[in-house]
Amino acid sequence: MDEADYAQNYETMDRAVALAARHRRPGPGAPTVDGVPVCRECGDPIPPARLQAVPGCDLCRDCQAEADRA
Repeated sequence: MDEADYAQNYETMDRAVALAARHRRPGPGAPTVDGVPVCRECGDPIPPARLQAVPGCDLCRDCQAEADRA
């Protein structure tokens, strides 16, 4: 491996660590409509399984995937 490969590997690992930390950080939670948590981006209901898997999330799976790509 040359210097560029090491730099690319470091950048990939750094990005993975940052994304993992972002997912672990508890947020204020999703806004609710009639007591149902909804995505702050698209307004769709957030499934209970996602809320259980990612406590404090405020984005649905699709919006979170789009945010992660940005």
